[in-house]
Amino acid sequence: MNCCIECFSSNYIKDIITSNNQKGNCDFCGSKNVSVYNPEELSLLFQNILDLYVIDNKNGKFIHEQINIDFENKIFSSKLSNNNLSLLKEIIKYDIESYEKLFNNKVILSFEKNFYKKNLIEPLQITWEKFANEIKTTNRFHIQNVIDLEKLKILINRYRKPIKKGKLFYRARISDKKGFKKSEMFNPPPEKTKSGRANPVGISYLYLADEIKTSLYEVRSTLYDFVTVGTFRLKKDIEIINLRGDIYDPMLIADNDNIEDFLIYRPFISKLESELSKPKRRSDTELDYLPTQYLSEFIKSIGYNGVEYQSSLYSNGYNLAIFSPEKFECIDTKVYEIEKLSLECKKVNE
Repeated sequence: MNCCIECFSSNYIKDIITSNNQKGNCDFCGSKNVSVYNPEELSLLFQNILDLYVIDNKNGKFIHEQINIDFENKIFSSKLSNNNLSLLKEIIKYDIESYEKLFNNKVILSFEKNFYKKNLIEPLQITWEKFANEIKTTNRFHIQNVIDLEKLKILINRYRKPIKKGKLFYRARISDKKGFKKSEMFNPPPEKTKSGRANPVGISYLYLADEIKTSLYEVRSTLYDFVTVGTFRLKKDIEIINLRGDIYDPMLIADNDNIEDFLIYRPFISKLESELSKPKRRSDTELDYLPTQYLSEFIKSIGYNGVEYQSSLYSNGYNLAIFSPEKFECIDTKVYEIEKLSLECKKVNE
């Protein structure tokens, strides 16, 4: 039997299947003339996932359902419909006896039943919240609620991301119809630098966006504004920390890292990411940025060139706060006029 690239959401597995250079029809999702693979050859990868689970008929779900929930549908594709259980059994059919009880009962992640493992995250989470409150309201330079920086460093390192030279990013500034020169599109000098989500006052970072559209949202342009958008090109390879909380491939982690540790600490990293990408409101003060400024400074101190985070103003885009602006060059500028705005809203109280 064959599975195919359309059976999976994981790009890591898709790459494995594509590299096999075999075309055919899929026996699980029904796709025709696609890259196919012998599912049994994925067995070792999926054993790493199955080994995370224990039986819990009271709180759990069946294994194929629980995997979709715990890994946010990042392993199996929706094109499988209800066939992910059949595919999972075919993948591990030579070891099915070892996992028979997991398939015949409801399951949960083992660390959720392990008091010690379940509470590994709690001290770090509580410390961060106490630290964030203290640095904003009580102490600025001599903090009592000290964060375990060694543990934080280990966690942060899991999210490193290389960016190759030549990669293009964008930065927008509201302007007149004439626009700004390339030399005027960089970050402001220190003496003119205001406090931002990642940078303290007087320390200038280069904020970039992945697309022109993202940059237009980030500058909060309004109807009939003229906006100059600079195209920035990376001159040298760099490494940044990717804190876009939902961007990960569980199968890559399962093959190369400790997937259980990743799952245990993911809520904490998600907390940091949400703080960094939180939209700036008129009611915000510079004090609200202090915790994420500290986080960015820490990331810079351990040798990374920037931090990547989800855009809160455009859900399909992301931003970079670059600590070393000299690693980029502005190669082009264009002026855009905003012709249409689309506003959406939701009721927050009665």
